[in-house]
Amino acid sequence: MEEELLQNLLEKYDDHRRNGASEQEAFKLTVDSIGEVSELMESLNLQYNVLEQAISMDYSRHRLLDSDFRSVSVHDGKFNSCDLSRSDFSHSDLTNSTFKNSNLDHCIFENANLTGTLFKSANLKGVTFKNSIYNKTHFKSCNLSGLIFDGETFKQTIFEGSSLRKASFRDATLINVQFRMSDLKKIDFTGASMDKLTFNFLHGAKVDLSGVTLI
Repeated sequence: MEEELLQNLLEKYDDHRRNGASEQEAFKLTVDSIGEVSELMESLNLQYNVLEQAISMDYSRHRLLDSDFRSVSVHDGKFNSCDLSRSDFSHSDLTNSTFKNSNLDHCIFENANLTGTLFKSANLKGVTFKNSIYNKTHFKSCNLSGLIFDGETFKQTIFEGSSLRKASFRDATLINVQFRMSDLKKIDFTGASMDKLTFNFLHGAKVDLSGVTLI
């Protein structure tokens, strides 16, 4: 019941943001709505700081399966140790957010802004990445095996200690991208374009770069 109430309040906050309210205005409107359910909240012993944590973009340690995060702005959001299976982040701005030790099984990141976003030890099985922004995005200790990044553009993106086995970057653009201590076996860069720095690193790692264009 407590989780259901929290989810309801988060949805109210997102609705206010979609209707044009600023983060501060949406927070105030959501907090003002607490009066409507104050008795229920008291009976549940739901502390105000728990709500504040949720509204302040900290979704950590919650079960949020099948959540709808489409078109929301969550700068500096924390999605750590969450179960977000099958959630949809399409058209969302997740700048500088963190996904540490989270389950993102079959989540959707389509037209999402992942600038400065950190994925660390996250389960990314079956995740859809499409038409997103990956400026300074950091994938650390993640399993990206078999994922498709075809046609995407990566700028100063870091893949660290991650498995990219059989991942596809066909027709992708890579500028100053780092692949630190990652498994790059059978990775596909067919038709990709990349700068010399990225090319030289991958060449040194004995990755097949036939068909790659230098930019």
